[in-house]
Amino acid sequence: MQKYEAVLAALRRWGNVRPTEGGWLARCPAHDDRQGALLVLAAGDGRVELDCLAEGCETQDIAAALRLSPEHVVVAPPTFEDGPSWIWPGYVPAAGVSLIDGEDGVNTLAVALDIAARTAAGVALPDGQQPRVARTVMVLASPQTAGQAAELLAVCGPGSEHVEVAALLGGRGGQRGLRLPADADRLEQLLHERRPDLVVLDLMTICPYRVPVERALQVLAEVSQRVGTAVLAVREASKRAGWSSTRRAMEASRSLHTAAVHMAVHGANGAMALVPVASSEWAVMGGLQFHQAGRTRPVVWSSRSARGRDEAMAGADLSRRRPASTSAYRLLSRLLAAGPVPTRDVLAAAAAVGLAPRTVQRARRQLGVVASKTGNGWVLSLPDRGSSGGGAPVSDQ
Repeated sequence: MQKYEAVLAALRRWGNVRPTEGGWLARCPAHDDRQGALLVLAAGDGRVELDCLAEGCETQDIAAALRLSPEHVVVAPPTFEDGPSWIWPGYVPAAGVSLIDGEDGVNTLAVALDIAARTAAGVALPDGQQPRVARTVMVLASPQTAGQAAELLAVCGPGSEHVEVAALLGGRGGQRGLRLPADADRLEQLLHERRPDLVVLDLMTICPYRVPVERALQVLAEVSQRVGTAVLAVREASKRAGWSSTRRAMEASRSLHTAAVHMAVHGANGAMALVPVASSEWAVMGGLQFHQAGRTRPVVWSSRSARGRDEAMAGADLSRRRPASTSAYRLLSRLLAAGPVPTRDVLAAAAAVGLAPRTVQRARRQLGVVASKTGNGWVLSLPDRGSSGGGAPVSDQ
């Protein structure tokens, strides 16, 4: 409790402080309170939430009366009526790029698609806020990842059927997936035609190899502002993106091209948390806990996370760094689970998430992937389950 001493000292000046589950009850300094109507909840990082059970008391007024600074008090999430227009108050402004940076092992795309489905259905958002209207939502994907995104979206609950998954093609003649900054005009034309309120995309699938991700973020921000569309971009840990999600998130938060930056990190007892890092429109608040429950419901939200931003970032990335071949191993296992896949499609899917061919080759050896030549070219498949050892030798095709 040492980190809460400044808060407790302020409360004791008013007397009648009693411990309660997760915090304290005290007399509220913002009105004539003789019973102790102020609920003070620990929110992590030595900060607290102030909630007066009497009507009409605002958090800012209570904090001012207690002489507590913002470093000690978590500002409650805004509502749809507060400040700028919101897709999700405090998390996703209605214009500009909001970024979710994922710690290794957290499926950030599943988190974004769950938010997308809720937004499209107009149902309660993860923190319980109820949107005033349903929104039009589009998911941008590469031709190689559109099927996976649609499959994941289909199990995100009500509203998923209202979300459009667009496999956008770019380049001359539409011969490949969308790439930024080269295909910025194509992206802007599509958004002008469809006019979605929210666009969801995986940042690594639209940024070509050797082009800095920050350049793609800049282009996205410019297009978003011109069209007036909110963009929710995600980025997972990979060899290309860099392993330190905290470093990447802090760099993004200092950029002029992001309206909001959040981290998706591991928590205690198998839980995960979506923790705001920075927002250009609102004070940073506490995170939200969730579990990734599998294919039947990829994301299940629970409660407010007790870990604040600093605490979550201090614990991120520690003892969880894995070689890039682990990501390639998971990718191959998922792609080949249903049967043989052309080698060129496997390499394209790997390149879309920033995995080099040599890294994929190492994972193929680990899995014992079998390469076979067919009338339509080389295909890759998983070894027969009944075979022993590492499977057949792997061709370099």
